[in-house]
Amino acid sequence: MKPKLACKRIQVLDDWSLRTKLYILFIFCVLIPVLATNAVFYQSIKGQIEAKEQSRINEMQQRIRFNLRNSLDNSLYVSNFLYTDATLNRFMESKYRNQEDYYFAYYDMLSGNNLVRYYYSYQQVNQVTFYVDNDTFVNGGNFIKLNDDIRKSEWYQALMNTDDQMMIYSYFDKQQAEMSQSQGGRKVSIIRKLNYFGKQQVEKVLKVDLDYAFINKSFKNEGAGGKIYIVSDDRIIFSNDAQMNQARKPFNLMSSMELDASQSTESIPVVSENWQIIVRGEKLDFLTEMIDSRANLLLLIILNLLVPTLLIWLISRSLVDRVGRIARHLDQVKQEKFEVITEPAGKDEIGSLTHSYNMMVVKIRNLIEIVFKGQVERQALELSKKQAELKALQSQVNPHFMFNTLETIRMRSLIKDEHETSDIIQKLALLLRQTINWGNDLVTVQDEIRFVESYLVIQQYRFGEKLQFVIHAGDEDILEMRIPKLTVLTFVENACIHGIEGGSSDGVVEVSFQKQQEQLHIVIRDTGVGMDEDKLSMLRNMMLDPSLERLSELSSIGVMNAFIRLRMYFDERVQVHIVSERYKGTTIRIEIPLVQASQG
Repeated sequence: MKPKLACKRIQVLDDWSLRTKLYILFIFCVLIPVLATNAVFYQSIKGQIEAKEQSRINEMQQRIRFNLRNSLDNSLYVSNFLYTDATLNRFMESKYRNQEDYYFAYYDMLSGNNLVRYYYSYQQVNQVTFYVDNDTFVNGGNFIKLNDDIRKSEWYQALMNTDDQMMIYSYFDKQQAEMSQSQGGRKVSIIRKLNYFGKQQVEKVLKVDLDYAFINKSFKNEGAGGKIYIVSDDRIIFSNDAQMNQARKPFNLMSSMELDASQSTESIPVVSENWQIIVRGEKLDFLTEMIDSRANLLLLIILNLLVPTLLIWLISRSLVDRVGRIARHLDQVKQEKFEVITEPAGKDEIGSLTHSYNMMVVKIRNLIEIVFKGQVERQALELSKKQAELKALQSQVNPHFMFNTLETIRMRSLIKDEHETSDIIQKLALLLRQTINWGNDLVTVQDEIRFVESYLVIQQYRFGEKLQFVIHAGDEDILEMRIPKLTVLTFVENACIHGIEGGSSDGVVEVSFQKQQEQLHIVIRDTGVGMDEDKLSMLRNMMLDPSLERLSELSSIGVMNAFIRLRMYFDERVQVHIVSERYKGTTIRIEIPLVQASQG
């Protein structure tokens, strides 16, 4: 029962149209999954981005706290050392009769290099100043008399109004801002009363100015990805915000800035104050902005639905139209109308089906034509077969007749003691037999030498003393190497016909086989008429791009034909060099790799 029920369900699906099936696939496999997946995905991405951003802000806060604490600790170390320096205290407590005594005492105090060693060794410290209520002092060299103007200053009043012996104070020095274009007027100083050695006769105050530009630069280098604010009593002391870093203007107030819900605040104790480290992260990326914006989210949903809908419509139209076209043509086949589909078929499976249908129709047409013409074609085929057999018999009779005739002439010459004529006829028969009965196209060098020697003997018989020849093989193992049949003979023939025969004087043809640098060198040299520069250039150019179609450009195709056959067997690793000079002769050098010549 269950298999029958499953078959019925499958048949129901088979009865639906392709368009309906595609729409069902779109709704249940695209529309609903896209909506559900997007909602879950975007919520998950938003949470991950927020967590990552918070982690980044926390790490940034840790680095800022470490750098700030390091800068302040170094400045405090300088202050503490100077605070407990007995030599320095005696120098400030002493009274001096005149400026000369003061300067002697000053240089004597500096002999320990206390100020130099602990002031200039820390980049975070910009200036160390001692304010001393001693009338015998001379202003200069980090020591200034404590007068009424200094007592009226903002920082001195702040120190006097606190119960703490040491404080950190930030203020704006308008006078320095007008005098210094580079440093500006913003100052952050560690100020303390010098009373380590108990109650003294002279009031002394130590003021250590932090290097504001250096410390502020470290916050600028913290990098992008958020805004950093170091706040003291509502004043923004340090920041990586360019608008907050105008050193020639007073400190900005944090209360003047808008609150940011994403900012992170941490309190850090600094000497007598509690500074705040405030980090504001950048806005989250486009995914979170898109989730937070209803308009963008609606646009995203529309795109997610519109694009799949458009694709489903285009694909369904492509499938339904072409399947319907094939169905209509198959209906025509039922009526014995074999029409080929001429509309574009495409390259997918339906396109392949269309091409198969067209091939089927064409084959049916051809089979119909074969039925009517089969008998006539069979008769023509039988006739062609008989003619081919007749030509094959003729091609076998003629060479046998020629070789038998040459053998008869040779035997009669032997009977008449004409040994020279008999030998020439024997060599001629050898060449003709190798030319007609081609057999294997590769022969040994020894066989090729025998062909060349037979040919040169025949030519010497023709020319007499006008032609002399020399054949030389360097090593015995060269004789067993294999090269294409009659290639060397072709070059030798060209040397005899175009070199020696065309000249009026005697000539020499030299053929040598040698091994040089892992190559077989075959040299064919003649002392004939040679070639002019134009013919030699044309022959060399054709060897750069050899082809059978270009043979018609040469008056003599033997050399090029042999070169093409060498390239067929030895690829481009075979090299043929031709050197020729008019009325002095021609030299052809063939270079074949020994490995290939040995393998054949």
